[in-house]
Amino acid sequence: MKFGVSPSPFIWWRGLEEFVDWISEVESCGYDGVYIPDHYDLPFPGAPSNELVETWTTLAYIAARTKNLRVGSMVSPLPRYLPSQLAKIITHVDVLSRGRVTVGVGAGWYREEFVNYSPQGVYEEPRVRVERVEEGLQVMIKLWTEERATFKGKYYKLEGAVLLPKPVQKPHPPIWSGGFGLRMLRISAKYCNGLLVRARPRPITPEQLGYGLPPEEYGEKVRMVRKYLRDYGRSEEGFTFAILDWMPEDKERIKDVVKVLEKYVDHGCQYYIVEIPLKQPLRNGRYIELVRAFAREVMPSFC
Repeated sequence: MKFGVSPSPFIWWRGLEEFVDWISEVESCGYDGVYIPDHYDLPFPGAPSNELVETWTTLAYIAARTKNLRVGSMVSPLPRYLPSQLAKIITHVDVLSRGRVTVGVGAGWYREEFVNYSPQGVYEEPRVRVERVEEGLQVMIKLWTEERATFKGKYYKLEGAVLLPKPVQKPHPPIWSGGFGLRMLRISAKYCNGLLVRARPRPITPEQLGYGLPPEEYGEKVRMVRKYLRDYGRSEEGFTFAILDWMPEDKERIKDVVKVLEKYVDHGCQYYIVEIPLKQPLRNGRYIELVRAFAREVMPSFC
């Protein structure tokens, strides 16, 4: 069982030194990786503003300040990017980190991000966004693995494209899918190396991003992906089943996560990413206190 941590995508630190101290604490506590939500626009209940980190730049910085932590997105909305450009960005972070990148991808969900920050400038229907995810993955994998990549799809094309340097990780950095609809599960099994879904809705408001899979439903998705892996002739070995779940702000309740996590482990979970709360106030060392408490109260039960 491995553990990652997901900080708020909102800029919560007062100064860079505070962020650096937190990064150091995450590594020293024994977490496997840091996974940052990828948003350019995210109005959120309880969050102070729309002041957000740029995910891949921040991950590169974290990699430079650490020796062993993996770094990844959770998740990058692939249709919001030009896939060939994202492939180049990810490759460079993988090179700079000496092979510590995990690529989280999804179809995206927030309209304003696509209208204001995507190449197409529109928020397309779910079917189209999922189609873009599949084509985008094909483009990225080709660029990572082929000397000259050519691709002609419905949405993207390559004409003898060369991407150098290649990623350190071979054949490419592991890709985790953040979608659990039927087609996204098939895409996960065909192209990806992991499945990452939210375990429980965060308890803020009924309107807040209220999706999440209870243990039994999560187990059903795991079984479906395993079947699709067999259908595509792929081995389950090397495929990671992960979940994202929120951390109680009350340190006395953090130990309750053990009971929740045990149920997900029984249904196939291999990697747990704990999400630090978005709500304020979380300054003045609270982020460090929370990662320490989780490492002390939860992680030893699964090591």
